[in-house]
Amino acid sequence: MIQIFGLAQIKNSKDNYSVQVREEQGDLNHDGLADKAIIKMDTAHITRPLKLEIYFQTKNSNFKLITSSTKILVPQYHQDGKYAGNVIPNVVIEDGILIILMEHKSNHPHYKFKYQNGNFELISYFNVIWDGKNTTTETNFDMVTGIYIVQTQELGSEKITIKEKKKITVNPLIKIQDFIPFENEFY
Repeated sequence: MIQIFGLAQIKNSKDNYSVQVREEQGDLNHDGLADKAIIKMDTAHITRPLKLEIYFQTKNSNFKLITSSTKILVPQYHQDGKYAGNVIPNVVIEDGILIILMEHKSNHPHYKFKYQNGNFELISYFNVIWDGKNTTTETNFDMVTGIYIVQTQELGSEKITIKEKKKITVNPLIKIQDFIPFENEFY
């Protein structure tokens, strides 16, 4: 009986993002109306997958779903039910930019998306990694200008060492619905 119940949860969990865990409001499309970014969790699935939904407010104060993604936010747990080291992300809307703040073990990435060309496009990536000892490594990638910088700093020191600086052209910019975090060496 328990096994059947467990299978029923997994079978029905595909569209079961019923628990809202985060919400942020702000004007994302520069129309003067407060839009919404919502993170929902599927609590019926063992991995606790997350879904990002973005809504634009209409002139009659209703909200219209513009885009959603289950790929951009990594689940909190592995398939075996063990904690994966992922904290529930935060979303921030600042000056029309959607910022997704994640934490995965020692990685603390920030992804910035701007609504342009009818899509939310990744315009910037920032990540801080602490080595567990005395050094932090920061990666900053401005997708618009193509400037990619990796630098390190010892804790308590003002000295910054640039380890890598290069220009990388990203064209077209990555759309939020296609984005998967940590899919390559740059973000």
